[in-house]
Amino acid sequence: MPPRVRLSAEDAARLPALLERVEALQSDFPVTADAARQASWIRDSYSDESPLSLNLVTLLLFEHGVHRSIDQVSQDLAILREDSDNKQNE
Repeated sequence: MPPRVRLSAEDAARLPALLERVEALQSDFPVTADAARQASWIRDSYSDESPLSLNLVTLLLFEHGVHRSIDQVSQDLAILREDSDNKQNE
């Protein structure tokens, strides 16, 4: 069962095109990477003109076989932001 997320009108309009890309990107998905790196890969691989919302990242992870709640994905992305901030401060 897909995660429970609420899509904005903009996200709902973007979703069909994003879902069409899943099969083409399936073999590149980092299955063995940690949760934060998987979320980062989704964000980087699917964000073309505009960044993905948390809801879209969560749904696309699900499409790649990763079953995480939106709260967990939010925490994963926060870890990435913290890591990035720490690297910039070094």
